[in-house]
Amino acid sequence: MAGTASETRAYIRGQIGGAALVNAALNPLIEWGLNRSKGFQPFWGSDGVVLNMVLTSIILSVLVALFTARGVHHQVAAGKITAMRVAPVLARLPGRAGVLGLLLGASAAVAAVLAFWVLDVIGVVGMPFWGLLVLKAGYCGVLGGLVAWCVLLRTLGEDV
Repeated sequence: MAGTASETRAYIRGQIGGAALVNAALNPLIEWGLNRSKGFQPFWGSDGVVLNMVLTSIILSVLVALFTARGVHHQVAAGKITAMRVAPVLARLPGRAGVLGLLLGASAAVAAVLAFWVLDVIGVVGMPFWGLLVLKAGYCGVLGGLVAWCVLLRTLGEDV
């Protein structure tokens, strides 16, 4: 017997929250482990925050999409959750998790570049290392949750 709609909604909430919390905690820890000796972080350049955020956006989104889709397929196959109707805009997104993750990650990367460009235009050219850690926690938590939400709904809508 397939899971109920309320079980499916609870699963979706749990996966979104889990992806957000894991990425909000894990990404700043990785950043700290790799770059803890750095001080001021310039936005632009080969070692700048912008490149860091672009790479983070793409890698995080692809990994979250792959793990999320695999979990959904497993839960549906086990009968613990059920497929559901999704908004037409989500149904138009790519069905393959890796491609969807890459699309979402590239979109997030473009938004990040634009945000840093605006900061540069108003005269902000960098941040202290602790600021980067706070930024990565917030950004990666939000991005992880949004990617999980899109992938969950897109994947659950495949079988309807």
